[in-house]
Amino acid sequence: MLYWLLALVVAVLVLYPLVILFAASVVTGQPGQWGSFTLRAYKPWLGGFDLLPILFNSVVFSGSRLFIGLVFALLFAWAVARTDVPCRRTMAMLIPVPFFIPDLLTGISWLMLGNPQNGLINQFARDWFGASGNVINLFGWGGLIFHSSLNTISLLFLMLVGFFYSMDSSYEEASVTLGASKYRTVFTVTLPMLAPAILGLSVLTFAHGLESFENPLLFGNPGGVYVFANEIYRMLNYRHPPQYSEATSLSVVLIVITFALIWLQWRKLGGRSFSVVSGKGYRPTRMRLPQTARWTIFGLFVVYFLLAVVVPLVQIVVSSFFPIFGMYRWEHFTFNNWVAVFSDTRAMNGLRNTVVYATVAAIATVVIGGLIGYIRVRTSHWLGRQLELLAWTPWTLPGIVLGLALLWAWALPPPPFNLYGTATVIVIGFIVKGLPLGTATLQAAIHQVSRELEESSRVHGGSWTATVRLVLLPLMRRGVLAAFIVVFALASRDLTIPLLLYRGGTETLTVALLYYYEEGMTSTLSVVAVIQLLLIFVLLGLDRLIRGREARGAQDN
Repeated sequence: MLYWLLALVVAVLVLYPLVILFAASVVTGQPGQWGSFTLRAYKPWLGGFDLLPILFNSVVFSGSRLFIGLVFALLFAWAVARTDVPCRRTMAMLIPVPFFIPDLLTGISWLMLGNPQNGLINQFARDWFGASGNVINLFGWGGLIFHSSLNTISLLFLMLVGFFYSMDSSYEEASVTLGASKYRTVFTVTLPMLAPAILGLSVLTFAHGLESFENPLLFGNPGGVYVFANEIYRMLNYRHPPQYSEATSLSVVLIVITFALIWLQWRKLGGRSFSVVSGKGYRPTRMRLPQTARWTIFGLFVVYFLLAVVVPLVQIVVSSFFPIFGMYRWEHFTFNNWVAVFSDTRAMNGLRNTVVYATVAAIATVVIGGLIGYIRVRTSHWLGRQLELLAWTPWTLPGIVLGLALLWAWALPPPPFNLYGTATVIVIGFIVKGLPLGTATLQAAIHQVSRELEESSRVHGGSWTATVRLVLLPLMRRGVLAAFIVVFALASRDLTIPLLLYRGGTETLTVALLYYYEEGMTSTLSVVAVIQLLLIFVLLGLDRLIRGREARGAQDN
């Protein structure tokens, strides 16, 4: 009974909105009413030429960020794992940091510096060097590719560095022994061995670029560059009346393209075995680089970290202590911005809602993901595999599409199941979005607990619930806490779901941040951004502490 109840819950959370989205793409209505059947909404995308510029822009955007991200991520991962580059431990620790900072936050910060109207870089160039016009304009393609590439480097580094660490170096040593130079070995041995992993990650990263929202919204919209995500948002928020049918049909087109890319990856790599770690013991040796190469790579890392983390965060923090944007003099330093924010209804509602919604979503995801993981790991029931696949389905859905699907799905049912405009639908969105990583984290935690301990409890008369409560949960408490932190962090930094689903009083911190940006309230925006940063870094610190304790516990055992 529990299995089927869980399957029903997961189907309602994941499949129901997806089915409704596909159905809504062939009707004339809007959220809350179906209207009549029609295929008219697909005509601009499939029967005309409206899709071509959006598709072209999306491919150029995703391909550019992938190319730049892959070049630098491969360089940094190879240097950290396989060479004697200076400060490699520091590099390994700091390069992933941009991945955990919301694009919305750093994007707004960079626009404070590089927008053509009043960006600080342009002001500085005019005041100090007498420059006429703008020396930098981050609106449009330049800013879009520049800022999105910073996060992509971090993401790809996280996924690639492990392959470099685990690869058997005997193949590279054999190449050098046979007379190949170190650099030729990298291009003829190292990278070809990692080609399957690079190909797979490239497909996923390209698909992730197609669904990117924050960067196109901040940099693309003002520069007239429209890709899938911001075009869908534009049809919902900048057209009167909102073009729900066209936005929904474009969302379906994006889903089809995303699934096609993932299918292509599975077709190319599925069922094939690629071994970069041999069965024998080996010592991962490090390549000694010339001094020029060592310090050049380290210099590139310093520039990257300054651009991705230091410059935008310093700008945000400094701006939070001055009443007028750009007038940063000691006599203007004040804490009034902070005092004002703590009496600002929108900011405080956003902070409270973020903490409450993220907490509830994290708890629910831990329960649902834990049950899915338990059925998958501890039983042979056929539902285990199906539930695992359902739990991972949201991973393939763009955030803007998931938000639109939830908008349609929960505006249709009659009361009391009509959740349109309520806090509950935002929490449901956070649960759906956090389910893939939450389930994976808890499944790994269950794997680490020996089945014999549960069997011993059952032999001595313990019920299933007592065994789970008294034996399993205490042993996997760190995994539970880690899953909670992961889901909480994802929810607290998410923009797309609350942006489409909120109504007055239910906005989150990210929605408040976007509102202050659009209204030009720079000082308030900066304080709210710093608060969000502190929340994220506290979570990251707690997660690192938990993982450190797990690692030490494993070593002690």
